Formats: sequence, C-alpha cells, structure tokens
Amino acid sequence: MNRKFSYHHTPAKSYAHRLKSKTAISDEVLIITSFDYFLDKNGLKLLLKKYKEIILVPRMVDDDYLLNQTIRPLLEKFDKIHLVTNPQYDSRYHVIYELVIRNNKSIRITTVYDFCENVLKKVYIPDDIAEENPAMPRRLSFDGKVRAVKNIIDLVLSIVLFALSSILWLASAFRIRQESPGPIFYFQERTGLHQAEFKCIKFRSMGTDAEANGAAFSRKKDSRIFKYGAIMRRTRIDELPQLINIFKGDLSLIGPRPERPVFIDTFEETVPYYNLRHGVKPGITGYAQVMYPYGAGVRDARHKLMYDLYYIKHWSIQLELKIILVTAIVVFTRKGR
Repeated sequence: MNRKFSYHHTPAKSYAHRLKSKTAISDEVLIITSFDYFLDKNGLKLLLKKYKEIILVPRMVDDDYLLNQTIRPLLEKFDKIHLVTNPQYDSRYHVIYELVIRNNKSIRITTVYDFCENVLKKVYIPDDIAEENPAMPRRLSFDGKVRAVKNIIDLVLSIVLFALSSILWLASAFRIRQESPGPIFYFQERTGLHQAEFKCIKFRSMGTDAEANGAAFSRKKDSRIFKYGAIMRRTRIDELPQLINIFKGDLSLIGPRPERPVFIDTFEETVPYYNLRHGVKPGITGYAQVMYPYGAGVRDARHKLMYDLYYIKHWSIQLELKIILVTAIVVFTRKGR
C-alpha cells in the first residue's frame, strides 16, 4: 500500500494489518501489538514518512500466527524492528524479542505511552475507562509563569484581532439579519476552567429553531445552517465574538475547545482522563482542532483529548505560536469546519 490511503478504525480481527511506504526515511519496520485505535489518519501519514512498513497486530492474533505469519517474513526483509506495545496488557513482546534476537536482527521496544508522546505528539488515552496510563499525572494545569505568558498573548492578540476584524462584525450583523431574522449573537452554555459554566458568544449561524428537538452535535453538512452561516463557520468568522469571552476571562485564545455541559457527563463516563482538560482555560482554537479533523461523538472526543492533554503537558511558546500559525492558515485557506 502506498501513502495514499484511507484509514478507518474497525474492531480487532484475526489478522495483522500491513501498511507500506515508498518514501520512508528509515529502514525500520514498525510493529504495534496494542489496539491501533489511538492512531488517526494524520498519525499514520506521519509514520509512513518514517517507516518502510507498519504492522498493526490486534490482541486477538495468537502467538503462532504472530510469529510465523507476521514476524518471520519481516525478518527476511528487515534488519531493524521497532516494536510498540502496552506492557500492562500485552506480554507478546517477549516472544517477539526472542525470535528477533535468535535471527541476529536488531530490535528496540517502546511502550505505547512513550511512543504516543515522543513520536505522535499526543498523550495515550486507553480505550477502556478501567485501563490506566502510568505516565499520566492525577492533575494537569499550567503553572503561574505559563498562565502569565498566555494572558499576555491573549490580551495583545485579542486587541489586534478585534481591531482588524471590526468591519467583519458589521458585515456579519447585516448578513445574518438579512438571511435569518432573529438575534445576531448566539449564546450557548459551555464548560470552562474547573468545570465552571459560562455563556459562549458566537455569531448565529443556524436558524432560531435549530435545537427545537434538543441539543445535538453540528455536522459538516448541516441543514440547520443558513448560507452565510456556512461561510462564517468555514472561515471561523462566527467565532469572532468569543474575543469578548477572552476579555471577560472565560476563554483563552489557545486551549481545549470548550464543550457543552450536556455532553460532558457522557464523555467523562466513557473517555478516560477527560476531566483533566478542565485544569486549564478552554480556547477559541487549540492543538486538537488543528491536528484532528472535524468530528463529533465519543470516538472523536477521545482522539481530540489525546492532543489536548499533550498541549497541556508539553506547553511551550513554540507550540503556542505553531497553533496560532496553523489556525491562521486554516482560516485564510478556508479549510475550517
């Protein structure tokens, strides 16, 4: 398989999945013996630039198949093996290691926790709420120095953005009233720092009866969105009023996306460590938003959380500026949600 591929997570099957690359910079083969649900399309693209082949081995594969049908053929083609495993729940790395060494090949073993953070730049989130990540602290938050730096960035950039976008505020107000009679702004309950609720302000992009049947995730092609609303959502103009939330202290410019309280209970019951994202202010844009495609539901919440927790755990000025730059590219190339 070349690098043009489509990846969709499916339940574990009785055989290994194999991905091949023609442009890898390394002569290693990567074997992942944990469930592959922590991988997304961006992650696989990154790995296919690095490894000649990627072998995804589900837990249901027995040792005989793993060794004879998967590992032995690889040893005929490769001298270097990089094995990624979850040592808490998968002990098969022992038999793989012994086979590789007996064939005088090189092997390095990495835990899935270290692999996610060091290679994929995300934090490993277990698939099962009962499973733990030993590398995960009980609490995640920014220290006083980071908060001070972020407050300065928020204030300066928000003032600049407000000044530069003032004409868009006026134009948007006119178009919204023209296409969809009703209020210009839309106020929605969101959950912020330490799970405090606040009113998130946006330009209204849907009809006034959009949630007549109850709260629901928005979709890429949502019939509730009027014409100019779709333009605002694609270019993120609808989020400009959230600058007011920044001035009020509810939001930061960069951070985990503020979620609606109605969905949080479900996420906290089904997604391990979801509550840790509440240790920092949410943001208008964030690492998860620029790294993961638009999506809704528990599966997407888990993937986005991996990036959000990496952002909190490994915050730096460079990462902050990267997110700002990528967000600007997304807005100006009109590749938003």
